[in-house]
Amino acid sequence: LKLFAMLPEAGSSRHSPSAAGRVFIDPDPAALYLGQLSLQDHLRATGIHEPFLLRRLLGELDWTGFEARYAPAGRAPYAPRSMLGLILYGILQGVSSLRGLERLARLDLGAMWVSGGVCPDHANIGRFITLQDELLTGAFFIELTRRVLQATGTGGGSVAGDGTVIEAACSHYGLLKEEAARQRLAEARAAAAQAPADKRQQAVLAQSQQAHEVLQARQAARASKGKASDQLCIGRHEPEAVVQPLQRGRGMGPSYKPSVLANAGRVVVGMAVDPSSETRVLETMLAQSAASSGEAVADLLLDAGYFSAPLLAACVARNINLLCPEGQVAGQPKRSDKYFPKGQFVYDEYRDAYQCPQQQWLTPLDRYRGNDRQPGYVRYATPMCRDCPVQAQCTRGQRRAIKRYAGDELKDALRGVMQQPPAQAFYVKRQAMVEPVFSALRERQGLNRFRRRGLAGVRREFALPILAYNLGRAVVAWLTFIFGLFAAVFEPLAFPCVSRRIVGSNPRPLPLAA
Repeated sequence: LKLFAMLPEAGSSRHSPSAAGRVFIDPDPAALYLGQLSLQDHLRATGIHEPFLLRRLLGELDWTGFEARYAPAGRAPYAPRSMLGLILYGILQGVSSLRGLERLARLDLGAMWVSGGVCPDHANIGRFITLQDELLTGAFFIELTRRVLQATGTGGGSVAGDGTVIEAACSHYGLLKEEAARQRLAEARAAAAQAPADKRQQAVLAQSQQAHEVLQARQAARASKGKASDQLCIGRHEPEAVVQPLQRGRGMGPSYKPSVLANAGRVVVGMAVDPSSETRVLETMLAQSAASSGEAVADLLLDAGYFSAPLLAACVARNINLLCPEGQVAGQPKRSDKYFPKGQFVYDEYRDAYQCPQQQWLTPLDRYRGNDRQPGYVRYATPMCRDCPVQAQCTRGQRRAIKRYAGDELKDALRGVMQQPPAQAFYVKRQAMVEPVFSALRERQGLNRFRRRGLAGVRREFALPILAYNLGRAVVAWLTFIFGLFAAVFEPLAFPCVSRRIVGSNPRPLPLAA
């Protein structure tokens, strides 16, 4: 054979025009060879099926939105399907750095099949992610999730939510308190005034001013709640990150809180990232779930961190059946090591009084109308605290007072629901629905710390592992169906004495072509 005799002719399947007429580099992986053996035959002979399923699913999606982001003229870029296929396949293999993806495109055979054999460098991969930011975190996530839901035969009627804390890219050694942030801002203003044409000094000034403003806003928020704010810190290079407790006992550090909604098939139907709150992004995730699944959320399972009056009111407005315990155990009120928590005081609507754990009644003592920063409440108390044998376990003052705010009636109703055995039995499913999502992101994909800085970059970075995770769920569903069908057909032939089994792991299997 002549040298390079098995290679296709140059340009035979290298360029593919889009619907708008823009030409993209979109090679056909069937034209790739390993010596005299095609890459397709090699992957099939070695039993590697995931690249075929991934490329097929990506080929069924609409890429016109990605293609419209490129300039109408100039050098032909790599096809968006090839670029994103390489990125998502690499994340599934635990490779998420740009240089790691560049190396993967040149060495991994599965990556060659998914991407068609393109070999972009790390700069091209980074520019592609930045260029397609809005689609990756918005419309494309909904479209891909809708396709995955069809493949897995699941929906979005019953979902479970959870959040975690992932460390930010900035170091905790660069944290600043109020005095240091104010001093840095003054130095940046002086340096920028001396060199007004220096873009670097102007950028440092903008970053210092943003850090000082964010720190002041957080201090005001804590002061409005009656909490001390003199120990608050801000990231010098990443002011949007919040210093909060990290996972696995790693202390305090600048980090973000990503949250997800997952269905019974462990498919993520909603995702969002907030600097410090899980409840603030729930409305966004519910809208994503409805858009991707085509049905409104009917059952919502959340952990104790979501137990708040505004969230309960939002679920009532959406007609959602919410199951959310107040404490760590469903059906049991929140407990404290020092004093009896408010959840152990039962409110009687007809008597307008609270009954304490010692069966004493707390009646209205006074009322507070509230203002712009503090909500109004009614305070309940009883004169029987002085003679109570468990006074030390209830309060450190002369008597215990309970404040009732607007919305506490929703909390009381949810406490009653969570004490019912059917609700507790249904709530047990939450852990199996959503907890494995973060386990896969951390252990398999290595998402233990963000690489990009800023809330916008973090949201973009978090969207890619979620897209890869959902693709993995579709691949698992397809392989389960295929091998289950194979076992159902050939097992009776190998063991005639064994009765034929019906394999039904996928309730609505995706119709597969030959």
